[in-house]
Amino acid sequence: MVVPISYSPRNGQHHHHLRSYKSDPASAQARWNLLALLLLFLRDHLGCVARGMDGAPTHVVAVPSTRGKPGPHPLQRMVGDRLRLPWLAAVPNPRYGHDVRRFQRDWFTVRLPHPAGPVRPLILDDTWTTGSRAQSLAHALRVAGASSVGVVVLGRHVNPEHAASRFLLRAIEEPVFDLSVCAVER
Repeated sequence: MVVPISYSPRNGQHHHHLRSYKSDPASAQARWNLLALLLLFLRDHLGCVARGMDGAPTHVVAVPSTRGKPGPHPLQRMVGDRLRLPWLAAVPNPRYGHDVRRFQRDWFTVRLPHPAGPVRPLILDDTWTTGSRAQSLAHALRVAGASSVGVVVLGRHVNPEHAASRFLLRAIEEPVFDLSVCAVER
């Protein structure tokens, strides 16, 4: 199950936050705005996501950067332990660069713990363009033994210059973003 919190039209404010929270130097304001958005969304809609996962998430994992930056993903650093779920580590295959835009079965490697019950990881992704990274990570988690996987995306990228996107952009002009509406409920 993939649940986008919001669309992210290129050159819009949300798009700017999604780019600048992890830039160098990172924008503290963008980090706080994105963290607030994610936490408020999960407060109100984690139950919707859990129903689609056949149970509440047991772990959380961020889609790793494929740009070779060391350390935890900026999304993981931003969220920290606020979800009260243990983080899983996903290691990208160096064979695939940041420009790959298709699902790859071996893009990520994940080792799951051996708990008494099922493992249901919640994947957090900052930006969904093609979905190839999140889908590849979900595949790796399932192969590693996850019973189900959910994906929450902060921003679904929309290119306003793409002809097929114009209808969507007109449709989302009014009403303005409403956090009380969940993509799962629609």
